[in-house]
Amino acid sequence: MSLSVLTPHETLAQLAKPELKAVRHYVLSPDDWLVVCGGFEDRALGVLENAVATQTPFHVLLIRYEPHLAQNKADAIYAICAQAGVSVQEAVYNLQSPAGFGDTLTTMLSVCCGNIFLDVSGMSRLLIVQALVALAARPGSFANCFVTYAQATCYPPSHDEAEDELARSESDQSYSILFLSSGVFEVTVVSELSSLAMAGEQTRLVAFPSLDAHHLIALLAELQPSRFSFIEGVPPSPENHWRQKVIAALNRLDQFVASERYATSTLRYQETLDRLLDIYSRHALRELLMIAPTGSKMQAVAVGIFRSFVHDVQIVHPTPRGFLDPGNYTRGVGQLHLLPLGPLAALE
Repeated sequence: MSLSVLTPHETLAQLAKPELKAVRHYVLSPDDWLVVCGGFEDRALGVLENAVATQTPFHVLLIRYEPHLAQNKADAIYAICAQAGVSVQEAVYNLQSPAGFGDTLTTMLSVCCGNIFLDVSGMSRLLIVQALVALAARPGSFANCFVTYAQATCYPPSHDEAEDELARSESDQSYSILFLSSGVFEVTVVSELSSLAMAGEQTRLVAFPSLDAHHLIALLAELQPSRFSFIEGVPPSPENHWRQKVIAALNRLDQFVASERYATSTLRYQETLDRLLDIYSRHALRELLMIAPTGSKMQAVAVGIFRSFVHDVQIVHPTPRGFLDPGNYTRGVGQLHLLPLGPLAALE
């Protein structure tokens, strides 16, 4: 008989991960709460519009972004809820001062006596991680919690547009490619996602390279990590697989000598979660892991689940200074998904 006690990361590694399932309809009960975020992508409304179509009343917690952006969907969310007779509570999330929002979220949801549906479709990556860590810290952890997610139908830029920008940057090293955001406000470290680091400890940056290469530049300048593990996103649609190669070139990943490079699905969160667990098992004993969730939203879900149970890692995030034309982001509402988090509550 073995008397060994598994650590949280070992237990999580052995646990069968719940499946992210495609769904046609969301059915919520009067005791349930849907947490939505008023971002500017079309899919920020997708889950809510589908859920209210059942005509069953439920509760909505709207997360409104500050600083205000005219294209955000908060007003549209209020209009949808008013027409459907759905009650709305509001919480403000300041993108430039996000510390402590997890406590705000769980306090507002403490009245919930049904299920909690966390719609990550319109959320920033850091907010996704904060929300999941906060839900896991409640009594009962992830019991009665679900993640909802709407894919988009169009993911700009086009292959030709990306290749043109890449060619220009390679011919002019001073040229900055700005697909989505207009620079970095700061590298954000919130207290609730921090880790106690020993002075002089080796640091490893676990980063998700994106179209905004200046995010990685800001992380390197601010954190000055000793080691690197890059998790490159592979889109589920073969027609978008070119993005992995272009993003690697934009971020000049080939210049990072002896770095680790991995590829995981941008949709199947289990791949990313398993990779994070593997990186942790091999490096955490000698290095402090700093994880920057700048990949896809479902990759951020994996980071949030990982950080919910493995506390001795540091979450860092390059907060955008501003956003360019929202049309540069995703468009349309595609396939809807549901991820039950209840099986993960067994870890508590």
